[in-house]
Amino acid sequence: MKDVSKTVRTTCPYCAVQCNFDLHLEDGLAVKITPTKECAVAGGTVCKKGLASLSDLRHKDRLTSPLLRVNGELRPVSWQEALDAFAARVGPLLDSDPAQLGVFGSGALTNEKTYLLGKLARVGFGTPNIDYNGRFCMSSAATAMNRSFGLDRGLGFPLADIAKSDLILLFGANVAETLPPVMQYLKAAKDRGARIVNIDPRATPGLAQVQLSPLPGTDHLIAGLLLNLLNGWGRLRPSAPADGTDEVLAAVQDLTLNGVAESCGVDAADLLRLARSYAQAHLPLILSGRGPEQQVNGTDTVSSLINLAFLSGHFGRPGGGYGTLTGQGNGQGGREHGQKNDQLPGYRHLKDPADRQFMADFWGVPETGLPGVGLSAQELFLACGEEVRALIVIGSNPAVSAPGAARVRERLAALDFLVVIDVLPSETAMMADLVLPGSMWAEEEGTTTNLEGRVQRRRRAMTVPGLAREDWRIMCDLAHAAGRGEKFTYPDFAALQAEFFAATRGGRADYSGLSAARLDVQTYQWPVTHDAHPGTPHPYFAPYRTPTGRARLHPVAMQTPPRAALTLTTGRIAGQYQSGTQTRRNPGLKGVADVQMHPDTARVHGLMHGQPVVLSGPDGETTLPANVTPKVRPGVAFVAFHWPFSANELTSATTLDPHSRMPAFKSAVLNASATSRASSPALSTASPPGSQVRTAYRKEPS
Repeated sequence: MKDVSKTVRTTCPYCAVQCNFDLHLEDGLAVKITPTKECAVAGGTVCKKGLASLSDLRHKDRLTSPLLRVNGELRPVSWQEALDAFAARVGPLLDSDPAQLGVFGSGALTNEKTYLLGKLARVGFGTPNIDYNGRFCMSSAATAMNRSFGLDRGLGFPLADIAKSDLILLFGANVAETLPPVMQYLKAAKDRGARIVNIDPRATPGLAQVQLSPLPGTDHLIAGLLLNLLNGWGRLRPSAPADGTDEVLAAVQDLTLNGVAESCGVDAADLLRLARSYAQAHLPLILSGRGPEQQVNGTDTVSSLINLAFLSGHFGRPGGGYGTLTGQGNGQGGREHGQKNDQLPGYRHLKDPADRQFMADFWGVPETGLPGVGLSAQELFLACGEEVRALIVIGSNPAVSAPGAARVRERLAALDFLVVIDVLPSETAMMADLVLPGSMWAEEEGTTTNLEGRVQRRRRAMTVPGLAREDWRIMCDLAHAAGRGEKFTYPDFAALQAEFFAATRGGRADYSGLSAARLDVQTYQWPVTHDAHPGTPHPYFAPYRTPTGRARLHPVAMQTPPRAALTLTTGRIAGQYQSGTQTRRNPGLKGVADVQMHPDTARVHGLMHGQPVVLSGPDGETTLPANVTPKVRPGVAFVAFHWPFSANELTSATTLDPHSRMPAFKSAVLNASATSRASSPALSTASPPGSQVRTAYRKEPS
């Protein structure tokens, strides 16, 4: 008998805007997606990735059974066999030294799964070595915001406040391709007369009236120059009393218009016009993306943007100041609740004695039993096969997304035991010894937190197929398999969710006033400290969450990075997402792996449009067709990171920001030469997932 059709409202699985839409179901399967105007975030706007996401749910490649590597091949097994194998291989490591086990999470996980993963690593397994792929995304901005204000929320205001701004500076943000629903807010500002300036070595589609194309790694010089000029013009009005002001101003006092123009590779007249526009604006807003953040000086660069916004008097004002545009779907919530190497739920810190004691008491364990700070993401990968002997990866594909990907694959192959929890056979999954089939976004309950700190419900519309299990259940299964399941028994998901909300009480990211019932009525921006609390749309105000209550501004060394003949910058394109595990399989989404370069750059290297180009970086090499376009400034090559054997073959595996441990994705020195060789097999969006990786790198089990 045919089921009655029904509709379930949920959140998009892709970017950090977290648009809402309705899933229409028949016979338990989703057959249609309808955007809803009741969405508090985007008001009925959903980008093409969200609209195409329906085909992901029952893709022919969907993982529906545990897979265990036997005699070099992954073979379907029962859950009991899978969990027995996990216990046999991981149990002895935990008994001898828990730090030999690493755990790697994802900004795609719901808040509840983020919380449970951190609890599993520290309370269940006792390992300090847990981190997640948000280290590659938001860590520099988060570090800078925390050290200045003791709080990290990407946008300290609702998206709608953007329309109040009269000048918007987009530093390496690429909004049109990475966060398309945000464009409506930029358009609203422009319609009210705002001026929009895009500051990026690659021009992207959008609403900007001005394009400024500096060399990668020089954004801090632009911010420092503007601050110095405003100081000289008597236009500084600090947003609140702050420590470090004199040191910040001293650090920029020697910057000159012509000197910065030369260092950045831009016209001095353009910089002067930019400074005058900022000085004259009533409510200027600086928005940064990964461009200035994924640098070896990314934390300091964000600090330079904060210093400018704060000392000019605009920080914390609705529609003004500074904000950073979170990228991953739950990138904000994913960095708040414990899967980051130094973090405990509620944005508590693992080094803070009071935070440690609170969570130890909450979990019913001795404080001394909680491990310390472990390895950051890239350091964790580079330790694989040495001090880290086994690794659990959930919802991430580091074989493609990690910098110096060839070197990372070699380290993954050196592990004694690699476990991957995923929904599709990613390149990393195909390297694993054990693959556990998890749940997709429409098959699970939970909450996500968008780039404004807005907490929303994700509602289950479908059940998992075959032998797949919900991710939270798999985590509990692993704890029990290892003989450490005492604190991982939940009668249902609601019990886990209630524990998660309670665990955040009193933390910087306090969700304790939330419940599924409240979130059914409306969304809330954290902190939400009790069940009648209205939420906090604007959390950045004095006194700040610092020891003194004052902002702590940090001086930035105004050093000019070395200029290379050809510099790599990486990023996204509109039709693909992250490492492409889902989007490369989606027939409704398009994209081609290539290297974009300016006609002048192509001429220097003797290249023609469409010609295969051999590119070599610090830790690897690849071949991609040349896309000759004036949209990229001379001396820069752009490669999207959605494909295997593309961008991250060229990025450095070891160059990290000293504060955030963010890899320097956007500043690798490249060599380029023409070749007549056939293009890499990775250029096809339908390349066999992981087959080349496994064959080339995966060692046979002993």
